[in-house]
Amino acid sequence: MKVLYNIALIALGFGIIACERDNFSDSPSLKLNFSADTVLFDTVFTTIGSSTRYLKVYNKSNSDVRISSIRLAGGSISPFRINVDGMSGTTFSDIPLRSKDSLFVFVEVTVDPTSQNSPLLIPDSIVFQTNGNVQDVNLVAWGQDVHLFKSKTITTDTVLQADKPYLIYDYLLVNPNVSLTIEAGAKLHFHNFSQLIVAGTIKVNGEPEKPVIFEGDRLEKFYRDKAGQWNGVWLYAGSKNNIIQWAEIKNSIVGLIVDTCVTPGIPTVAISHSKVENTSYIGLLARGAKIDADNCLFANSAQVSVALTMGGAYRFYHCTVANYWGDYMFRKGPALLLNNYYLYQLVENGPYYVEPRDLTEAAFYNSIIYGSISTEFSVDNKVNGQAVNAQMNYYFQDCIVKVPSDYDLSDESKFKNILRLDPKFKNPYEHIYLLDTLSPAKDVANIDISNLYPIDLKNFNRLTDTKPDLGAFEREE
Repeated sequence: MKVLYNIALIALGFGIIACERDNFSDSPSLKLNFSADTVLFDTVFTTIGSSTRYLKVYNKSNSDVRISSIRLAGGSISPFRINVDGMSGTTFSDIPLRSKDSLFVFVEVTVDPTSQNSPLLIPDSIVFQTNGNVQDVNLVAWGQDVHLFKSKTITTDTVLQADKPYLIYDYLLVNPNVSLTIEAGAKLHFHNFSQLIVAGTIKVNGEPEKPVIFEGDRLEKFYRDKAGQWNGVWLYAGSKNNIIQWAEIKNSIVGLIVDTCVTPGIPTVAISHSKVENTSYIGLLARGAKIDADNCLFANSAQVSVALTMGGAYRFYHCTVANYWGDYMFRKGPALLLNNYYLYQLVENGPYYVEPRDLTEAAFYNSIIYGSISTEFSVDNKVNGQAVNAQMNYYFQDCIVKVPSDYDLSDESKFKNILRLDPKFKNPYEHIYLLDTLSPAKDVANIDISNLYPIDLKNFNRLTDTKPDLGAFEREE
């Protein structure tokens, strides 16, 4: 009898629970609330799915409610996809929502290719029907058609126009003795771990109002300053006569790798009025190369903003080399690193051998080398405490260089008119490297160098007040 009594109590309990669960309000006055009235997607490339957005649906009333239906207005032909509490589909029926509770609706979108060069507005909506009430939430995406390159090799001289963006999967390779020209305003977007490899020659013809952009393929706001989204641009060993002007290379692992030019006296690359920013390893990595750079910004890298390694020859004019990295980890490298050797092994797990490589020149004029750690300039020319038997020639003239107060700057064959003062960038942690009003970099540049490079990185003439400033940005009063 006691067992039967207990079973009866359990059954009664389940009956009470069942009655409670069936106590849904059908009042038309009860309406749903939403976390947003529009789910908005930034530009989505054709054939490439978006990141996932979500919408929260609330029942703020004191009664349970049953949502009669949740559906995509566009139905099965909609480019959007929704998932309601773990179930995918286009229509969902009889969804219970308890008092003071909420549910998630996840949304994605994939845009079909179009014949249009300009972005196309893609609208739809999610329709909710509850107790005779019809409510909806807008879905809005901008779809952009692209030129798609997947493991593409360029074998003849090619020009990339700026009609619509380029999306690169895996790699885009320029063969030896082949030229790739990229016109002003072109945008190259790279999928995860993809890169541009140039074994021939690249000519980037950006303009002040129409720079050439190299970045990842995730354009949502969250990804706009996230480093490490793609591998970077690699000027392969033997690549020569490269020209990069008015370009922006950002959010990669290494921004620009410049390898050894095997033809003596031939420049590997001349880069001007360009930005290499926000990299998860190194911004500019040169390996025994020959580089001329003017009016460039190299900034915000997890390790080093500019690494001039394995010797080479380099000249920088009116450049800003800055590093205030701190979004993901504390960095160990300086803003600027110089090196005149490399290590190699003859057999795996064997001893390391030193290969000396002459650094014949590393010259910086009217430039700023600064950042958030105590020493932003480092010379690496020793292995196990022994100096490497190779040239280590560097020279700074009319520059700000962040080194400790006890760092010896008295050798005029290496340092001339050097300041250690904070250049007072406007907001370097927000990647704004313009000079503030009280910057000590104002009006102290060498006029002879400025006459050779009068236009700054904003396309402003630094000779306007006859007293040019240090770095890539002239302050406009």
